[in-house]
Amino acid sequence: MKELRDKNGLTEAEFLAQYDASKYERPSVTIDVIIIKDGKVLLIKRGGHPCLGKLAFPGGFVEPDEDVYTAAVRELKEETGLDAVNLRQLRVASTPNRDPRTRIITVPFLADIKDETALSAGDDAMSARWYPFSCKKINLNGVDIIEITVLDGEERKTVKVSCQRDKNGIVGDLVYKQIGNSCLAGDHAEIFANALNYKEKQGAV
Repeated sequence: MKELRDKNGLTEAEFLAQYDASKYERPSVTIDVIIIKDGKVLLIKRGGHPCLGKLAFPGGFVEPDEDVYTAAVRELKEETGLDAVNLRQLRVASTPNRDPRTRIITVPFLADIKDETALSAGDDAMSARWYPFSCKKINLNGVDIIEITVLDGEERKTVKVSCQRDKNGIVGDLVYKQIGNSCLAGDHAEIFANALNYKEKQGAV
C-alpha cells in the first residue's frame, strides 16, 4: 500500500521527525474537583501563591503521563485524603488571563466521594474542610445573578456571579462572570456557579 504524503511530500514519520513543538505555545492544564454534599462544599485554603490563604477547590496540574480524570482523582487524594468517584466534567475554564502565572486551562469536575471521614489536608493545602453554603438567584436590571454565600466559621462570605447566554459566542452556552471581589481563589466563584447550575438541572443541590 502506497504511503500517504502531505503537500510537502512528507510521510507522517518524516513530518513528525522534523516537527517543531515550540511553534505553538503550549498552555498548562489543571483540574479542579467540586464536591457538594448536604448543603456543604469541600474547599481547601491555599498554602501557596497565587491567592495565598484564599478558599479554593482541590486541584492541580495534570502530569504528562496522565489524563484529566486520573489527575482529578490523584489531586483530590493528595490535597484532602479523599477518594473521588462518579466524576462528571463541567465546562472547561479557558479565559486567557485567568491565572497570573501563565496560560492555564482548567478542567473542572463534579465528583462524589467514598468516605468523607478520611478528610485531611495535604500537599499544598493549608487546610481542607466542609463549608456550609447557600445560593440564590436574583435578576438585576435584566441580568441573572447567582449569589453564593459561604460560611467560614462565624464569617459569612458572599460573591455574586452573573449568568448570561453568550449571544455572540460560538458555543451559545451560559457565560459566568464574577462581580466584584471574591473569597474564592481566581475564577472559582464562576466554576462554583456553573457547578450549581449543573446540579440543579440534575435535580439535586
